[in-house]
Amino acid sequence: HVNDSGYDLVNDLSGTFTQFDKIIGADQIAVFHINDSKNPCGAGKDRHENIGFGHLGFDTINKICNDNRFEKIPKILETPYVEVSKNLSYPPYKYEIEMIKNGKFDSELIDRIKQYAV
Repeated sequence: HVNDSGYDLVNDLSGTFTQFDKIIGADQIAVFHINDSKNPCGAGKDRHENIGFGHLGFDTINKICNDNRFEKIPKILETPYVEVSKNLSYPPYKYEIEMIKNGKFDSELIDRIKQYAV
């Protein structure tokens, strides 16, 4: 929601958190909903994308998830299932968590998930 409401997480992550702290207080963050965005910054929509495949990109999401200031704050993945066929989709969470833990983006992730799901 932050990206879609116009806060530039990609180019000014630190500034965004500074603004958030001034307006509301960083201590008020209770949970992070983690997803990439199908929309550019400021689009005013909330369309989720799989981690690393949207406008935020893997590096930005990885920085947020691994920021020591937010170490104890829960993070909930809100990424879409990967559509394997018209009647079959598969949850990507295990693989996305693995990418974040390893700190390395897998550009073949969607294809790998499709292969495993068959």
